[in-house]
Amino acid sequence: MATSSSSKTRSGRAFSAALVFRNESKTDSARTLALVRSLLAARGTQCLAVRGRPSAAALRRADLAIALGGDGTMLTAAREVAPRGIPLLGVNLGTLGFLSATEPAGFRKVLAAILSGAFVVENRSMLTAEVLRGGRRVYGPELALNECVIRCGDQARAVTLSTRSGERFVADFFGDGLIVATPTGSTAYSLAAMGPIVDPSVDVTLVAPICPHTLTQRPLIVPAHLPLTVRLGRRRADEAPRVLVSLDGRHGCELKVGDEVRVRQAQTPLRLMLPPGRSFFEVLRRKLKWGQR
Repeated sequence: MATSSSSKTRSGRAFSAALVFRNESKTDSARTLALVRSLLAARGTQCLAVRGRPSAAALRRADLAIALGGDGTMLTAAREVAPRGIPLLGVNLGTLGFLSATEPAGFRKVLAAILSGAFVVENRSMLTAEVLRGGRRVYGPELALNECVIRCGDQARAVTLSTRSGERFVADFFGDGLIVATPTGSTAYSLAAMGPIVDPSVDVTLVAPICPHTLTQRPLIVPAHLPLTVRLGRRRADEAPRVLVSLDGRHGCELKVGDEVRVRQAQTPLRLMLPPGRSFFEVLRRKLKWGQR
């Protein structure tokens, strides 16, 4: 079971090597990478710039990760570094940067604060998902920081998803699909599907139906330690639904009737670096204009 997402620890140690993930499509990414590289070198930290996926050797050497980009870059980096417990720092080059700790202009100050111990590492729960067909795994397990999405394909027709939490039957959801999200993911796709905003310190999993064909099926909060099993069914024998599974926006696989998607809390959380005193609610107000009239 993953460590509670409310756990926070101080940083404050020298880092020998930093993995740097970069969204090359961002206008300032090359210039920001050069700045990061020079500041790391000045403090005796090797810069391991990543193109594509980092090598196993780079992951073994790194004790810090830096993501230059938006939230999509953070999601990509999280999948790589979370299993190894490498803390991740976000430098926002995107429009929202909900998970980032700083903008490029503030990186010099942030790096000094990290090395002096004036930063915290906050654990964020992650999900792992796999697809079973006839009891045999055909996809996964794959990691996600935000959500696993199970939804109808290009036929744009409602699908039946029978869902269990642990051994308990939950419901047969009939609609466009289902979102299984972490508290971190509650402000992503789930929010657009009218799901609740969940404080990341709460150890739960969010289940949000996508366009359900009934007024009585609404988003649920369930215990994070219980696995969720979602089975693709059909209402008529002649139905051949097209249903896709994706994790954090990445295409996973196409389901067949009878397939089961098993989603559970990942063994290791993401270690997210944030300034001390950072309030989740302050970020909501500033980034999403939450509560404004």
